[in-house]
Amino acid sequence: MLKKLSVAVAAALLASCAVPTSQDKTAGSAEDQYQTSASDAPIQDKAATAQQVANALLKHNSPLEPDAKLAQYDNLWQRIAAQMTLDIPEHDDIETQKRFFIRNQRLLKTASDNAEPFLYHIVTELERRNMPLELALLPIVESTYNPKAGSFSGVLGIWQFTPRTARSFGLKQNAWYDGRRDVIESSRAAMDYLQYLYSNVDQDWLSAVAAFNAGEGRVFRAIERNRSKGKPIDFWSLDLPKQTTAYIPKLLALAELLKNHEKYAIPMPVLANQPQTKVIQINRGLDLIKAADLLNLRVAELRRLNPGFKTITVPSASYPLVVPFRSADDIDQQIAALPKVKVAPVASTGRYKVKSGDSLSKIAAAHKTSVKALQRANNLSSSQLKIGQMLTIPGLVQPEEPVVTARSTNKSSTTASGGQTYTVKSGDSLWEIGKKLNVSTEQLSNWNKLDTKAQLKPGQKLTYHSESKPQTTVAAKSMTYKVRPGDSLASIAQRFKVKVADIVKWNNIKTNKYLQPGQELTLYLTS
Repeated sequence: MLKKLSVAVAAALLASCAVPTSQDKTAGSAEDQYQTSASDAPIQDKAATAQQVANALLKHNSPLEPDAKLAQYDNLWQRIAAQMTLDIPEHDDIETQKRFFIRNQRLLKTASDNAEPFLYHIVTELERRNMPLELALLPIVESTYNPKAGSFSGVLGIWQFTPRTARSFGLKQNAWYDGRRDVIESSRAAMDYLQYLYSNVDQDWLSAVAAFNAGEGRVFRAIERNRSKGKPIDFWSLDLPKQTTAYIPKLLALAELLKNHEKYAIPMPVLANQPQTKVIQINRGLDLIKAADLLNLRVAELRRLNPGFKTITVPSASYPLVVPFRSADDIDQQIAALPKVKVAPVASTGRYKVKSGDSLSKIAAAHKTSVKALQRANNLSSSQLKIGQMLTIPGLVQPEEPVVTARSTNKSSTTASGGQTYTVKSGDSLWEIGKKLNVSTEQLSNWNKLDTKAQLKPGQKLTYHSESKPQTTVAAKSMTYKVRPGDSLASIAQRFKVKVADIVKWNNIKTNKYLQPGQELTLYLTS
């Protein structure tokens, strides 16, 4: 779903109703799966403008006044249901979606579990902005409230933002953090954008949600077509793509089932009507392992509360940190007292334009980084690249204080078990070490019981075995072969006069996995 804000519209709005802002939150957007016109060009380097537009358009927003009626509900979902106001017409598509959700009630339970740490924040923010509470159900339609939900088209997070539009609306994205996965930040951005859309579709919330899904250009043009022909311009009268005309019925079906759950014999999910988490602002490098220990949490739980962080190291910049509500009042001061970590700039070696013949492994080797780091920094779900594609080259994570390690002219030593050891140096990755030692990342991780994405520490000892190299009395030279469409292990082995078993061993290939075009294989050829 693409959410694009035209520069002309933004400029006009600001000229007529600009107001000062005291927040740093900016509006956000998601994926456009359809063609849009050039007039829908996104704002360039104007993240603040989007927020100013939202603030100017929605001057009626006011701080939420304490309301005893809202506190009376034991269940947060009841609080949502009691305030839903959108009309739900009798419609075949809505009936179809209701039947789907009735058959798949586990989806609602999953969504409720995923939403538990964050839903109170989202509900109170919708109330503060005077927005329909049905919008709290949109992330169920989008992602079942899974912050890591994504697709090959590049959308990510509970609101399904694309990288470009997320950046246009101020959601940070780098090698360590992705604001699209940050539930608190992305929710505020999504609400800003929905408010902007609402103000530009004759204050029709269904059309605003449709524009959120299909792209504002498509919906705006559909409205103008109907208006020029004297036709109604409400959502149900617009000529929109099938996907969008199914999207709205999903939302309304969920609203109907939640509002009348007893009628449909559906148990309402249960969440306490009170905050489960609170947000503190950090402005420093932070080790999440140390922070989790301070909070008496498992690292996995702290990372669940902060899905925007991709690694256990938080860079030295301003980021929100979500912590349990039970945390001490001075938890921000306690975290500030933790040892600092220093993270190099995200693009310390800049941006790189993909050329013909490039591969992720080649680019990673040239810039002294790893394939995994490149994929994380650029939100790549596969190894496929396009000529002309721009890549961010991530920097290296370094400790604040220099780490002194014993250095030797020998990179490895023999262990009692017959294996050898390698001492990790600053900047090393499993991929780089594997290349040096002629072993695969998977072999290194298996021998040392590490996750393939594990971060290494200078001075750390890794065990490896030299038998992973080709065992032959004849001198061998290595080469890298890129798999082509139609290739098989047998055909490659026949072409280079090697054994299938050797290719499997050299590359740690699982025999039940198919080769993928573009996949790189290391081959050892006798000379």
